[in-house]
Amino acid sequence: MSKKKNFQLFTVLVFFTGIYLGVFRVAFPVLELNEYYFVLYSIIIFGFTKALMNYISGHLSDIIGRKKVLILGWLVSIPLPLIAIIVKSPILVTLFTVFLGVNQALTWTTTVTSQIDISGKRRAGLAAGINETFGYLGVSMGSFLSGLIISSFFSPYYLMLLVGLLALVFSSKASETKPNTSLGKGGLISSLLIGIAGLLEKFVDAFFWVLVPLYLSAKGPFEISTIVTIYTLTWALLQIPFGHISDVKGRLLLLVLGFIFMGIGVSIFTIQYYIISAFIAGLGMAMVYPNLIAYVNDYCSDMNRGRSLGIYRLLRDSGYGFAGLIFLLIYKDLLTAVTLVVLLQLVSIFPLVYVRRI
Repeated sequence: MSKKKNFQLFTVLVFFTGIYLGVFRVAFPVLELNEYYFVLYSIIIFGFTKALMNYISGHLSDIIGRKKVLILGWLVSIPLPLIAIIVKSPILVTLFTVFLGVNQALTWTTTVTSQIDISGKRRAGLAAGINETFGYLGVSMGSFLSGLIISSFFSPYYLMLLVGLLALVFSSKASETKPNTSLGKGGLISSLLIGIAGLLEKFVDAFFWVLVPLYLSAKGPFEISTIVTIYTLTWALLQIPFGHISDVKGRLLLLVLGFIFMGIGVSIFTIQYYIISAFIAGLGMAMVYPNLIAYVNDYCSDMNRGRSLGIYRLLRDSGYGFAGLIFLLIYKDLLTAVTLVVLLQLVSIFPLVYVRRI
């Protein structure tokens, strides 16, 4: 398979990854509004599972190759929707969120690593932007479809099952992209510092995932999914141009502006301008998300790209877990939750600036 077609196939696969996640992000919070602590527990389980598996998948892909890790990731996508369809137990679905974390880590880490393998360092921002754009277009579509399906009184988990099976078939067609060289060194400290910023950024995404549906519960599933979709769709659509700009003009200024915009977006939620809040937060996320990945890639060698990105994503996605733990304590107070999230976005800027001194 040519590099161009292989790159396109990984783009399709990360779109499937996003749909799978997007369906669950709306389905579980909306369907379990009466037992919302299960939703908070699920994001804790998801966050820490995905974080650990990000590192394992990155390291493993440098050893056995990207394709095998990708196929494994889609194999583990099947149990969660099956349990949700057959058993219909919020306790079991919460526990089986482990499989969601494993799936997202193995499939998303592998696709972005593979696309940067293909594009090279000079276009890493664009490659990461394309990957994250189509991934979060998938999340947006999955979120929106989930709201529609729930409003029609059908189970959205059937869509998750279908996506998992289709992606498994497509994964078998992908070509290996792992460089044929031994592991290199470098990038550990920078990956850790950038990963801290990524961890704190996840508090914004966790806010829109688990707190927004709760605070807007009176508005109904369609309205909730629309606001969440505006956030994820803005984030998704603008990542390609912002990734390209960072390749040409540099990454740090975009990253700083992105964290500031996310803080502004979340703060506006308190004055009930929900659509504006979602748009501005999504705009900031689009500036930050692909360029943190590219920033890590700037400081690592081609030979240990999988491991370096795995370290970064280990820290970044543990933010879901830490956010879930903290939100479990403060979720009833909107102002406290918003203040915390906004302050953490400002703190995120410091490790990014310090990386330049290494």
